[in-house]
Amino acid sequence: MFYDTKLEILDHADLKPVQLIMADVQPYRKSFSFEDGYTLETTYRAFCPLESLLQSNSYVRIGKDVFIILDMKDWSDYVELYLYRCKPDFAWR
Repeated sequence: MFYDTKLEILDHADLKPVQLIMADVQPYRKSFSFEDGYTLETTYRAFCPLESLLQSNSYVRIGKDVFIILDMKDWSDYVELYLYRCKPDFAWR
């Protein structure tokens, strides 16, 4: 894997960065369907080191874009994240 993308883990309350990690971010498409009829399409997945402060439903920033982590899979030596891009004005709420 190529950990060549800066990924900021954001605090839930104020979306301020709490940790900066390097990740391998790749384009990816996967749908998540919810009971109330909503379907979210992930557009990226990221591979990150295990020791990072990641939690499902957390927010991360890559460049100017903010993503929510829809799903996480722990593997033996890394974590795989499925990312959904938030609206461009989301971070300025």
